[in-house]
Amino acid sequence: MDRIYHNIIESPHLYDIVYFSYKVDASNIRDSYIDLHLERDGDLVKLRFKSPQGLEIEKGFPYATGGMFIEDVSSHQLDGISVYVGDFEANNGSITFWAHSVVRI
Repeated sequence: MDRIYHNIIESPHLYDIVYFSYKVDASNIRDSYIDLHLERDGDLVKLRFKSPQGLEIEKGFPYATGGMFIEDVSSHQLDGISVYVGDFEANNGSITFWAHSVVRI
């Protein structure tokens, strides 16, 4: 199956991660989110991933995340999941997770 990149940001692998935050809402886990700010040549993009799941952060994060991609997995019919953040390079430092949705903030 071919990967379908999400249109929220073009070429996220060209950006640096300058901010990462995971807000956990224990009373309603669906209200949890990850905020991820990406910067490239002074252009700052702030993203919020709602209802994240399966977060994995490798040793070396955030400096070796040059293979980051954001995939639209809505066609996969996963329960409450439409976004996957992954890394297409084999370097240490990748961040991966699933989310219900992603928006610019």
